[in-house]
Amino acid sequence: MKKLFQTSLFLFFSVLTYCQQAELHIENKSGRQMTIKVMSTDAYGSSSNLHSTFIISPHSKEVRYFSKTGYYFLKTKAVLNGRDPIYKKGDPFEVYVGRDGYSVLTLTYSIQESNYYNPTDGKTISRSEFERN
Repeated sequence: MKKLFQTSLFLFFSVLTYCQQAELHIENKSGRQMTIKVMSTDAYGSSSNLHSTFIISPHSKEVRYFSKTGYYFLKTKAVLNGRDPIYKKGDPFEVYVGRDGYSVLTLTYSIQESNYYNPTDGKTISRSEFERN
């Protein structure tokens, strides 16, 4: 019976370790609906592949999970009726998932509706760049 208990305990902790996932918390503080593309990339950002796509409603939050270590970046499309969509590409970030822990990242989007350009808003991309996976 003791051997069965030890084996069960070992399997439980093995599965728990195996199932660890990094977390990306995204908060949309804007009045725009956001379409987010999570792109996986290499350490140099020279190539990329689509990891996942999802939509965040205005003034809401989402959590996405990653099961393996790697580099990622986000492409966003922010839509508001009566205004042109805004397309942005974020900088690469590293996600870690290992036996000793995992990444927990938080991103907050806040768009101030204005007719003035703000150079600190990140890299603006075209619609075709956003749609490219």
